This record gives sequence, structure tokens and C-alpha cells, in this order.
Amino acid sequence: MSKLNKRISFLVMALVLVVNLAMGQYSSKDFLTHKIIVNHDNYTVVAYVKPTHKIYVESDRLYYWFSTNLIKSTQGGYSGKLLNGRYQEFFLNKNLKEWGAFSAGLKTGKWKSWDEAGKLKEEYCWDSGKKNGAYSKYDSVGRIAEKGKYRNDLLNGKQTVIIGDSTKINYFKKGKPTEKPHFIPKFIRDIFSKKNTKNTENQTQL
Repeated sequence: MSKLNKRISFLVMALVLVVNLAMGQYSSKDFLTHKIIVNHDNYTVVAYVKPTHKIYVESDRLYYWFSTNLIKSTQGGYSGKLLNGRYQEFFLNKNLKEWGAFSAGLKTGKWKSWDEAGKLKEEYCWDSGKKNGAYSKYDSVGRIAEKGKYRNDLLNGKQTVIIGDSTKINYFKKGKPTEKPHFIPKFIRDIFSKKNTKNTENQTQL
């Protein structure tokens, strides 16, 4: 390659670097470990795009993928390298902003997020791109402000919400508010219900 061509190639690379830095989206990639680094204006992403086998895409899942120096997300599809492996976000002060993992583009396992001062904000459990399991939200001083459970991406079971000195208990079934669940089998409750109804009728006749 001539000196002129080398200079032109260097200038083109330098121009691309300057443009990307100006946009706050410059990305570097370690080809050996499949590690990517994407710099934004106020935080940095460190993630992995380890090779995956061909996958069956679910239309109800949000897939995260890497292309043209950006991390993108699309429901039911992707067009780039799927995020696969550990995922971390860092504030400019080097504190963790978010931490979790991806499996073939889908969030998996426990995910946590923090504020810039290092206080824990949220914890969620993910399974194949859907929230499944316990979750917690924290107030500005790091105390639990809300906790409950998800099943198949929907609130399910008991939810506790703490506001100041008061505690509110809610119950959900498949994402919809419901009454407190009964722990006595339905057929036993039906027997007592019929018995009480019969006693009431007898008293009325007397």
C-alpha cells in the first residue's frame, strides 16, 4: 500500500472516530472475547455478543442486539449480533448504573440498578426475556419501598408497598388486582357456605 493510500485510510478512520465521539455513541470491540463498549453522554455500556446458535424468535419477547456501534432492542426480532453474556452500565463517576446478563438477546437472571450515588434502586428476576420471580424497589436512602413477585411478566401474588410509616398490601393474579387468596380448599369453603346458608334459613323459619 502506498504512503498516499495509508494516509487516506488513516484520515478516514480518524474522521469516523471524531464523528462517533461527537455523537456520544463511540463503540470499541474486543474480537477475542466478543466484548463491546458503547459510550453515551452520561454513561458507558460494557456488554458481550458471544456467538449463539440459530434461535427461534418469540414475538412477545424484547430482543437486544448490537449493530453500527449501537445497542438496540426490538420486539420479536433482531438485525445484528445478539447480546449474550454479562451486561453492565457505568456512570461517568465509575459507579454501577445497571448490572445483569443476556442469553441470546433476552434478559436472564437477576438484574439490578443503582443511582449515581451508588444506592440500590431496583432488583428484578428475568427468565427468557420475561420477569419471573421476586422483585424489589428501594427509596432514596436504600430502604425497600415495594416488593412482590412476577410470573410470566405479570404481577402475581402478594405485593407490599411502603410509603413513609404506612404499609399497603395488594394481591394480584395474572397481573390483575384480586382479593386476598384463601388457603382453605374451595370444596371445604363451599361446604361451610352451604351449611351457614341452611342455618340462616332455619332461623328465618323459626
